[in-house]
Amino acid sequence: MSEELEEEVRRLRRRLDRERESRRQAEVIADRGMRELWLANRELDARVSERTRDLEQTLSDYERVVSVRERFLGTLSHEMRTPMNGLLGMLELLEGCLADPNDLTYLATASESAARLNLLLTRLLDLLDLQTGTAGRSGAVLEIRAFAEAIERRWQRPALRTGHLLTVQRPSDTHEVFADGARIDQIVDELIDNALTHADPGLLRVTLEVEGEIGDEVLELCVIDSGPGIDPSLLAHVADDFEMLDDSSTRRAQGLGLGLSLCRQTAELLDGSLEIESDGSTHTLARLRLPVGHPADSEPAPSAATA
Repeated sequence: MSEELEEEVRRLRRRLDRERESRRQAEVIADRGMRELWLANRELDARVSERTRDLEQTLSDYERVVSVRERFLGTLSHEMRTPMNGLLGMLELLEGCLADPNDLTYLATASESAARLNLLLTRLLDLLDLQTGTAGRSGAVLEIRAFAEAIERRWQRPALRTGHLLTVQRPSDTHEVFADGARIDQIVDELIDNALTHADPGLLRVTLEVEGEIGDEVLELCVIDSGPGIDPSLLAHVADDFEMLDDSSTRRAQGLGLGLSLCRQTAELLDGSLEIESDGSTHTLARLRLPVGHPADSEPAPSAATA
């Protein structure tokens, strides 16, 4: 073999050895990197597991605190309503025992304050039931014209006392639906009371109408006051919990901002909606829309023996 060929063979062997060494080093580096990545992943998994346990414990503690708070508030509300009802009853009985005009004035003030406090407690209890999912719903046959007449009888005098003329637009014909009349009464009373409290003296109008085909009907009830209206920028949150249009200490109407919130949540409980509309200057319109059933929905299904 010539010297040139031997030199070429040695050069190729040296090149092969270098490539083998480079591959070996690359494998060592890759193995080291894989080990470091595996260790990092294991450490990350451990940290994630620990954080998950902490979050689960925090959530469990929070749910327990919320549950205790809700039970406490529910018990407190009921325990406060019992003596309050007793106080209202005694004040009513005392009215027949007094003759002095000054005493009667004092008694009227005490009765009004106690009644307002009782209303506040009732609203808080209703709000708690709605938020905890314990508020129930029922159904019965509701005759719309009679329902409208009952609203007018119930609110005519309170409206006159605040300088409002209440008109209730009732359907001309008899129309029966299947709905939760007690819950609807609750919403209507809140809407009218809110209007009497915040609106200027004037005309207060209530309208009732049933729309749609039988089996897919919707009850629309509107309460329209005579102003001064609501700033349109506030309408999106006016029915939120504890939201007040005027939260200053000099506001003309007292309250916690629960009335419209209760109306909205009760409407949602009945699969309906509540919308508040206002031009910001002349009037406010509260529109309640609720799906209602047909009176046949109240009839029990026939048994196998009678079918």
